[in-house]
Amino acid sequence: MMSVKFGNLFDTRQISVLSERYLDVILGDIKNTLILFLQSPIIATLIVLAWKNTDADKTLYFVICLTAVWFGCINSCREIVKERPVYQREVMVNLSTGSYVLSKMLVLGVLSFIQCLILLIIVDQYVGLPGNKLMLFISLFMCSLGGTSLGLLLSSVVGNEDKAVALVPLLIIPQILFSEILIPSDLHQGITILIEKMMLVKWGFESMKQITAATINYGIIVQDICILLLFTMAFLIISIISMKISE
Repeated sequence: MMSVKFGNLFDTRQISVLSERYLDVILGDIKNTLILFLQSPIIATLIVLAWKNTDADKTLYFVICLTAVWFGCINSCREIVKERPVYQREVMVNLSTGSYVLSKMLVLGVLSFIQCLILLIIVDQYVGLPGNKLMLFISLFMCSLGGTSLGLLLSSVVGNEDKAVALVPLLIIPQILFSEILIPSDLHQGITILIEKMMLVKWGFESMKQITAATINYGIIVQDICILLLFTMAFLIISIISMKISE
């Protein structure tokens, strides 16, 4: 009968060592790292071209939040499954599963930070975004962290890298389909609203609407950011559980 042990889930020394090793791996793959960093200016440029000579609107806020979630998902979707043989070997010599997952999250979080910063700077420079820029950045960054943890969860349950990449659209498309931007107001009710509340983009979008509103409700902004944080933590915990079960 399968048993799951949750002792020694986190080890700060292991997190530090694993983060340094993972960062070295990422920086050592110059081609892939360059592609990751180029995502942000390329997508930001496309957004600028689409909204050129127009004012920022709700659709723009939705698009940049969706882009942030995309950054996180695509960055992380392969990062556990591609190292599964290494993980399974090292867990036999006391590797902490929690430390392993958190080391991925920390390094990928830095990457998301840079990507979101570039995205926000370019879009604000050429389109113009009202509201407090720091708060806008925090909302974007939290969307990206949520996407990163969701990608890690996907990576912890799939069998290979190709499946992980192929399944990313199944995580992103519902973010679009179940949104007030796309759904007619007469259909935006009941189960549709419930499903929408499970989407990361919804909370980043709601936060941005408040930040850019004429009258700001800081309580709603804090609530939305906290919900994104809870999603991030939940996805990480489920990832760890999934990996412990598969040991």
